[in-house]
Amino acid sequence: MTSPGKRHWELHWQALRQEHSAFGKLASVVRRLLLSRAVKHYTSRYFPATGRFVEAGCGTSESSSRINRHGRQLLGLDFSLEALREARLNGTFDGLVCADIQHLPFRDETIAGIWNLGVMEHFYPHQGRQILDEFRRVVRPEDGILLLFWPPTYGLSRWVLAPFEWLRSHIVGRVFQFFPDEVNRLPSRAAARKTLANSGLETVRVDFTPRDGFNHLIVVARRSAP
Repeated sequence: MTSPGKRHWELHWQALRQEHSAFGKLASVVRRLLLSRAVKHYTSRYFPATGRFVEAGCGTSESSSRINRHGRQLLGLDFSLEALREARLNGTFDGLVCADIQHLPFRDETIAGIWNLGVMEHFYPHQGRQILDEFRRVVRPEDGILLLFWPPTYGLSRWVLAPFEWLRSHIVGRVFQFFPDEVNRLPSRAAARKTLANSGLETVRVDFTPRDGFNHLIVVARRSAP
């Protein structure tokens, strides 16, 4: 089993950029006005003040537009060129990297912080384990932080979008989804802690909060002590 491939994501971002895409416009508003505030809050509270930071699966970068830079170098990483083109226009990052999140192009213990939103659920558990192993490999052991906005099984977005997906699927006679397959949502806080522990990561905090509209379990983690 494999997660949605690069072609699926290129088509997804192309569809969202179309002028007639009402969902694309709504998603952009949510990222800019709601999720970006949550990202700013958690990165300000938990990330070190200096170093190199990577959004691993950055998409358009709109959700990260409010991050306080201080002495931080911000890098956006995605394997979709369509998404990276949009991220470049938004000007959030100091640099952009086209790469596979399962094989990060960074040296061991060189990254001060890694974050992403709505990424981990698109990878099967064995792939998610490989991604978390990579995160642990590259993050600094003394103060590095992981910040993962990982959707739960029954987050608000599912309650809102699922009826529309069902209705449109019924009308057009084929399965319709707003996003590529979400095969790895988190069922609970305990599942989040266990998933990270399996990759040698210590969970600092898991929140489910109106700060991001109850859309994600917000997982803060670091490397476990040796």
